Amino acid sequence: MLNNICGAKYWSWVGAFSLSLLFWCQLIWLALH
Repeated sequence: MLNNICGAKYWSWVGAFSLSLLFWCQLIWLALH
């Protein structure tokens, strides 16, 4: 049970980080082009 909750929290952090990374890459790409 505890491991499942930790896993969900970990994956939500990974998802949020990857989304922000994609957002910043797109923003930089738009600024440069």
